[in-house]
Amino acid sequence: MARRWATSGPAISSASATPWLPAPQPRSSMHLEILLEEPSAEVALNILLPKLLPPDTTWNCYPHRGKTDLFQRLPGRLKTYARQLPHQPDLRVIILMDADTDCRRRKAELEQVVANVGLLTKTSAAPHEPFRIITRLAIQELEAWFLGDREAIQAAYPRVRPQHFSGLPQNPDTIADTWETLWRVLREGKYYLAGKAKVEWAETIAPHLDPARNTSASFQYFRQGLARL
Repeated sequence: MARRWATSGPAISSASATPWLPAPQPRSSMHLEILLEEPSAEVALNILLPKLLPPDTTWNCYPHRGKTDLFQRLPGRLKTYARQLPHQPDLRVIILMDADTDCRRRKAELEQVVANVGLLTKTSAAPHEPFRIITRLAIQELEAWFLGDREAIQAAYPRVRPQHFSGLPQNPDTIADTWETLWRVLREGKYYLAGKAKVEWAETIAPHLDPARNTSASFQYFRQGLARL
C-alpha cells in the first residue's frame, strides 16, 4: 500500500482501505494523523517514518505555524478525532511538539487538552488499557534528534569534523539551545554562514539518520511510542 503525505487540510474521514486478498482474514493497515509544530518536523518525519513503521502504514502530517497555533487548533481537531475514532479502529493520532523550556509543564498541558475531550493517551491509559493518542515532546527542539546522530550530520555535511562536536553532551536533549548548537556546528564546517535553514537541515540530515544509534532520549521515547501503537 502506498504511503500518503499531506501538508494541510482537515482530518481524514476514513482510513485507507486494505486491498482485497484471497485470504480468510485480510490484514488491516494503520493510519496515523500527526499534528506538528512546524514544517521542518514534517520534512523530517516523512523521511524517518518509513524506517520506524510497518510498510503498510499510512500517515498525514499537519504542520502548524508554531506552538501557539498548534495549541489553538488542537481542541477542535481532537473533537473531530473523538468522533472518528470509534468508527475507525486503525486510526491513531500523534501530537509532536518542542518542549523548549519546562518539559513536564508542557507535557501536562498537552495531556490536559486531550483529556478535556475525553480521549486516552499512552501516558494517561492504565496498563493494558487501549489508547489511540500519543503526546510526545522533542526535548528541547527537533534539532536535538539531529544532534543525536553525529554520523548523520557528517554524512550530510562532509566538512563537519568530530572536533566540531567538542564539549557537547552525549544526550542532546540536555542542550538548552539545540538549533543554535546545530547551526554553530554547521558554521564551523563552513556551512550556512549567512543564516539558519531549519527545513533544509531536515531535508539533508534526516535521510542519514539511523534510529538505532540515535542518542537523543526523546527520539528513542518517540520510537518506542510508535512501536506500542
